[in-house]
Amino acid sequence: MQLAGHNIQALLIKERGGIPLFFMKLDPKAQDLDPMLVSGFFTAIQSFSKEVIERDSSMFQVDYGARLYTVISGDVTDFVIVSLGEWDDEVTPVLKSLLEEFEGIWIKDLSTEEKDTLSIDVEFPDFREGIVENLSFRKLSGSWVPVLIETGGKRGKKSGGKVLPFINGINTIDEISKVSELGTNEVVAEITKLWALGRIKFGSILNRTDIIASTSKIDRLLQLSSPQRIELQRRNPEVIELLPRLSMMFDGRRSVGAIIDGLSGEYGDNQVMNVIDILLETGAIVALSPEKRRVLLLQEALELAIRVAEKIYGPEAAKLFLDNALKKVPVTEVAGVFRMTETSWSLDYNSRLYEGLDPRRLMGLSAEWMKLLAQYIGALEKDKILKFAEALTEIYQSYLFERYSSLDLRGFEEFTFWLEINCAGV
Repeated sequence: MQLAGHNIQALLIKERGGIPLFFMKLDPKAQDLDPMLVSGFFTAIQSFSKEVIERDSSMFQVDYGARLYTVISGDVTDFVIVSLGEWDDEVTPVLKSLLEEFEGIWIKDLSTEEKDTLSIDVEFPDFREGIVENLSFRKLSGSWVPVLIETGGKRGKKSGGKVLPFINGINTIDEISKVSELGTNEVVAEITKLWALGRIKFGSILNRTDIIASTSKIDRLLQLSSPQRIELQRRNPEVIELLPRLSMMFDGRRSVGAIIDGLSGEYGDNQVMNVIDILLETGAIVALSPEKRRVLLLQEALELAIRVAEKIYGPEAAKLFLDNALKKVPVTEVAGVFRMTETSWSLDYNSRLYEGLDPRRLMGLSAEWMKLLAQYIGALEKDKILKFAEALTEIYQSYLFERYSSLDLRGFEEFTFWLEINCAGV
């Protein structure tokens, strides 16, 4: 029986103080997680939590708000679990058992040279299938399209052979269930095993609530003479027609649903979605990670606060408050996204400043945005602060809280603390 409520995104096992030995995603949408990123992040956690580890703690957690990092220490390795939301205690003994199995069976007789050459994304296929049998994946959507990839011939005992003939890079999971006559549960189980073995990837994984931003790669696709555009024209000519319109809509704050709706008068939903999928696969766009969604939330919260201040205090005063708050911000990744003139201001939501930053740095930046929001509230004159707070609360409830999930909003209660402090005694 699988444990289904754990919300685990990825698993990493690394030598104590050494190299990664095993990596596996349990959430296909966690595209920003890779072995070296998780390993590097864990190394930072280890350094920060040195006292805890030196006391031989077998398990500890670091909650960065957007993601929870859980570390289980074995005899010779550390097990790093990346998850979303609250920890499910029922999964702890399962993970400890898996780590014991990994140390006692799979790497017991490996030499140092063999460990150095492991293909950590696909190695130990039977162990991967054991994980699938013990831990359910985050729900696979019937609209996702499985696509076969080369894995160097590594396979487990059970390799999803029943569904392989129906995986053509076009059929969705729902369509495979129909044409194969295997039934949805069996198809999902077999496809899950193929994913665990690194034999497939998924297309069409975005949903309408995912927020999209462009990367620097999209610039090459917009240049008529670039090799990247020429190759895209050869492989996917349908993208070229839509690209100029779509590129302006990848503004770092617009959702997939909003993009599709914005073009619904000219293009079909499936047509737009197909182009978005292709651009996602080429790396020209990205879906915002939990950390980037958290940063976006705070950016929008600040912009709304300034817009409300413009109505309550007047545009000139609101901008003056912003100028005063920004003078206290030494972080270029925060101050650098503002476009300021003597009479106006704007936020660049699709700033390239955040491209390539790891989750630890992004969480640090979200803290800086929260600090700037608090400093802006603190700069407001007290004669109208109650009227400001009432108007801001109303717009947050009608827009901000409807736009983001409860997971995105974790930690935002800190802002209410700052707002209450500034309203106290007025």
